[in-house]
Amino acid sequence: MKIRLAITILFSALCAFGRSDVESIDLSLQSLESNESILDTAVLDTTLDHYRGTIAPLYKRYQATQNDLKPIEAKFSEAGIPLFFTMIPYSESKFNPHAKGYNTAGLWQFSKQSAKNFGLSVKKGNDGRLDINRSTDAVIRYIRSLKKEFGTWYLADFAYAMGEGNLKELIEKNKSKNLSVLLKDPHFPSGTKAHFAKTLLLDAKIHYSKTDEEVHKDE
Repeated sequence: MKIRLAITILFSALCAFGRSDVESIDLSLQSLESNESILDTAVLDTTLDHYRGTIAPLYKRYQATQNDLKPIEAKFSEAGIPLFFTMIPYSESKFNPHAKGYNTAGLWQFSKQSAKNFGLSVKKGNDGRLDINRSTDAVIRYIRSLKKEFGTWYLADFAYAMGEGNLKELIEKNKSKNLSVLLKDPHFPSGTKAHFAKTLLLDAKIHYSKTDEEVHKDE
């Protein structure tokens, strides 16, 4: 009886333990169509370690904005885009629709030219980048166009963060589209590394860090 009880307790503990950090990150990478594991990509592992400490306040912001995020997630799901991309507003603007940067604005930190290219008005008193619904519809069109141009979702994200021209130059220079190769290039923009690391860590934590019990419940 005691042995059976001990086995039951051990089994329950294992079920509750769930996925490891590595497993969650790998699932996020797979959703972006990367054929590389974090275990194969030392430079990514190092980059993630550098930004792990920044995730707690972003996750707290996510918890406070879930109601606002739900319609955005629905639009991305309907468009067939990985939910990884719905984490961009946290890594870019801390989910502040009125955030402004250098030549960028809004939830998605659209540049003026990119916003205009995908149907947003960028005028004083009528800046579509500051409108959650309009800017989200535009960013979906933008991300889908990047995916069509570069072939994988992780390259679409790189292009989103650094610009299409910069990514094309890196790919041509390295003769490779592999995530591990591109990240090693000394000219890979540090801002894009920060963007990708924060978004990946949030996506892994929010969408893939489930316990075994939660996984079976979803099935």
